[in-house]
Amino acid sequence: MSKFYQFLIICLSISSCAQKTEQPCDNDFIRGNNYLLNSDFKNARKEFENSIKKDPQNANAYYGIALLASIEGKYDEATKNYSQAIKLDKNFTLSYIGRGSNYYTIGDLDKATEDFLKVIELKPDLSPAYLYLGNIKSQKAEFEAAINYFDKSIEYVPNNPTTYFSKAVCQSYLNKNEDAIKSLTKSIELNPKYGMAYFYRGTFNYQLHNKEEACKDLKKAENFGIKTQPSMDQYCK
Repeated sequence: MSKFYQFLIICLSISSCAQKTEQPCDNDFIRGNNYLLNSDFKNARKEFENSIKKDPQNANAYYGIALLASIEGKYDEATKNYSQAIKLDKNFTLSYIGRGSNYYTIGDLDKATEDFLKVIELKPDLSPAYLYLGNIKSQKAEFEAAINYFDKSIEYVPNNPTTYFSKAVCQSYLNKNEDAIKSLTKSIELNPKYGMAYFYRGTFNYQLHNKEEACKDLKKAENFGIKTQPSMDQYCK
């Protein structure tokens, strides 16, 4: 299970019921949530479906099924249920996050962008939405815009090494290797075992003619499972 879905499950357990008072958290939904937290997906689905049978207007239950389907890789089913939850509650932030992540996964970046922009409209301090928007801009080669989104994500969650890594990659495409090295250094400070961060920092150091630092980083990357031997053979003779 990805870290993103672990994050969503935590949000489900502590936030979903509290979003709007008109959204019920009946016993079936609560049991389904508990099953989901314990990775018992079969029984979780049964409880969410029972909740919908008793109250077809229960947006939380549709969200539960959608989250479950997302975890199982059933993106069409997930999107359908996220959309139904949103139809019932147009301010259901978690459903926009889930649906946006599905669109991102299947490569529909425009629809993903729409959902994540809605997320930050509803909850401006939700860091993962900015991270997704940054990744989308990066994939579209809009690197300055991507960096702006990564900076916004860092503003709300300053201890995510992945955000600094993603920012560094964009900085390198803008030929800002010194800035990229600073971002990667921060990423490594937050996660000293981040092999790819060492690899990229080593590569950028070499491009800046910092051969000694480059070789140290490449060796570190190799220690953490990144295959760097071809680069080391080239750079560290």
